[in-house]
Amino acid sequence: MKSVMFSEIVGAPRRAGLRGLSPLAAYGLTMAIGLPLLVLVLRVADPDAPLACIVLPVLAGLALPLCKSAPGRLDVSTRFDARHMRATLDSALGGMGFSEVCAGPDGIRYAKAGVSAWRTHSISVRIRPHVLEVVGPIPTLRALQAALAGPAAAPPPVPRREALSNRETVAGAIQISDNAERVAGMAE
Repeated sequence: MKSVMFSEIVGAPRRAGLRGLSPLAAYGLTMAIGLPLLVLVLRVADPDAPLACIVLPVLAGLALPLCKSAPGRLDVSTRFDARHMRATLDSALGGMGFSEVCAGPDGIRYAKAGVSAWRTHSISVRIRPHVLEVVGPIPTLRALQAALAGPAAAPPPVPRREALSNRETVAGAIQISDNAERVAGMAE
């Protein structure tokens, strides 16, 4: 597409949790206060259970949010009105398994069909006059960028060493030795 340019995929700021704290601070606070409370509640519920049988599953459960992919942002710039890209965006995301959840005049939200509720894959698109601002998981944005860009021209194949004739190999070696002699002459 000649009239479309893609920005680099950059990390999108995450929404602040727990009354304006950064996500990392909110997660640390949850671990510092929530983990001991959860262990105490489970210990009271079953006092005969070994402590390792309580603490290890709790730690594994708290590590799950860390495995979620980081959100990213991709800007798709056009020379014309960005609303005209909606059909192309719908077909590209539809091919990746996403369907439109809600749409408004300035934004669209897509969700992946068939994904469990705790592991949602969603993409938000904000429509500005000449730019579509797409926010979602970084691997999904890379796939979307490739789908919107279309098939790229493959670079010409580099000849393998075995494909070169002996003359080309000898000519290259002579050129290298001539260059080495010139450099040695300059050094003297």
